[in-house]
Amino acid sequence: MLGYRKRSFTEAFALLEALRANKADFTSLKKLQQLLLREIVRAEKKIRNLKAEQKGVQKAGGKQAAKRSSQLKVRIERYRQNAYIWRCFGDAIAFLYMDKHALKQVFFNVMNRNPKNTAGFILGKDGLAMEIAHLEYALEQKVPSLLTDLTNTIRHGDICLMDGPDPYLIEVKVGNKLDRRGKKQKRNIEVLHGFFENDKARGLRGIQAEIRRQEFQTPERTYVVEIGDCIAEAIKQGHATRQPESGLYYIAFTKDISDISQILAPLKVKEPWLFQLNEFKATRAWAPYSPFTLTLQNKENLWAFIEGNVVVLVLFDLERLTTIAKEKGYDAKLEPDSEGLPEFKIQIPDAGGYVGPSAQFLARIPMEFVSPDWLVTASIEMLVSAAQAQA
Repeated sequence: MLGYRKRSFTEAFALLEALRANKADFTSLKKLQQLLLREIVRAEKKIRNLKAEQKGVQKAGGKQAAKRSSQLKVRIERYRQNAYIWRCFGDAIAFLYMDKHALKQVFFNVMNRNPKNTAGFILGKDGLAMEIAHLEYALEQKVPSLLTDLTNTIRHGDICLMDGPDPYLIEVKVGNKLDRRGKKQKRNIEVLHGFFENDKARGLRGIQAEIRRQEFQTPERTYVVEIGDCIAEAIKQGHATRQPESGLYYIAFTKDISDISQILAPLKVKEPWLFQLNEFKATRAWAPYSPFTLTLQNKENLWAFIEGNVVVLVLFDLERLTTIAKEKGYDAKLEPDSEGLPEFKIQIPDAGGYVGPSAQFLARIPMEFVSPDWLVTASIEMLVSAAQAQA
């Protein structure tokens, strides 16, 4: 992982903490982005050099070529992971300043439900100097701003203005004329801005029905403190568990623990849903959820998780979802969808049957340490409101 870049990690964490304490600290906002840009470009240079060496090795052939090529592949992957982690700090900036639900929209394509492709390397990017100049100007004008290439989540535009809960995206172009790709990007950004301004859109992400967004009436409840305490205890004792809510367990253990069956055995669940959060980090699949660089607020905890020195599991009893709904006066059911993933549905008056939140929304339980009780409450509020609007 970051390994010998711990000094940069410590500096990045300190700058992020400064922003957490004071989002008007434009000096820290600029310094953190400068640090992330340096580290990402540094990793990209390493990748490019290693790829060139790998190509030469493969071309030369010989008995040692396959072995050396395999070694280089591992090193390339390591630097890719480094660049990903630094971008997770960029995500932390975005999620600190803006609404997490709005940020979800800028992760996906405008015309379908797939995640938008990443922009690729910053190294050698045309117009980077212009983007930095625009960013620095915005910061000088006291407008919180962020280079989108420093994030995993924001996949539209070059610069994001963060002076409100919704991202305001800017496409920076060197020339006066837009090519076909540039015109498409401009149209997509206009669609997103229209959704943020009007709180509704038709055809967004390929959904023909009108999409509306609304605020949750019940304030979100998370267990960020509990997961932090669990990891801290595991670092000291080898393993730890927490049960912040019925049917919900956090488990953390160090690499010294080879058999976790004894840790899991006492945890009683009827319909187990197990997430190994290290896997989502390792496969670079955390976005568009709130990044662990923001939710793990203790420096030692975050470093241990990044380096893989501690493994974090979230175990949830899916049956609790239907129980919570019924306790609130709504019939509910849980069944697998066409891909075998859990599908939770609630019977809502005026909705014409059972409807439910998306699987992506449910995954906020492990990925963002959200309370299942709150999630069911929020889902009912959202579904009732949607049904009443259509009645």
